[in-house]
Amino acid sequence: MVFSFNGHAQENWRLKKDRNGVKIYSRDYPNSKFKEYKAIMVVKTSLQEVKAIVLDADNLKNWNYKTSKSKLVKKIDENKFIFYLFNDMPWPVLNRDHVSDVAVTYPNDKSIRINISPNNDILPENKGTVRITNFKGFWLLEETSKGISITHQLFGDPEGGVPAWLVNSQLVKSPYTSFNNLKDLLENKDN
Repeated sequence: MVFSFNGHAQENWRLKKDRNGVKIYSRDYPNSKFKEYKAIMVVKTSLQEVKAIVLDADNLKNWNYKTSKSKLVKKIDENKFIFYLFNDMPWPVLNRDHVSDVAVTYPNDKSIRINISPNNDILPENKGTVRITNFKGFWLLEETSKGISITHQLFGDPEGGVPAWLVNSQLVKSPYTSFNNLKDLLENKDN
């Protein structure tokens, strides 16, 4: 965000980039032309620091790739939230947005899992923007002897007729940029 929510074998992952302590993998997703990615890095920080940044919906726009707007729509309880994100896309592709159910679980005392799934009913669609309604992913934060292992795994269909080759060509850049931004935030949080 390591566990596969699709029943894919782990060997199906292909390492696409390994730089600056960030590894990006991709693989085919069942019944889709669009690929799924997995990003992994280890950062010297705490579980709670990473959790706080990942769950700070209002500030995701400050580090999440191509996200110009982000907000907390609703806090259901301490472990369930609804997020809204707006993504700027290059012309001629229409901008995208999505509404996510975000659910936090604690598999054990050294890990936190944050599941992400669509919430297609709570907010109306915006004119001139394509609402992404088919996505699934998670964050997995795990304490290790070297620091906090951060895994983000995500599949998403951008909808609206964007060619799969175009989306798949950005499959490394998007999580790599986001992970480097997140790493900078975590490593420089006291500066």
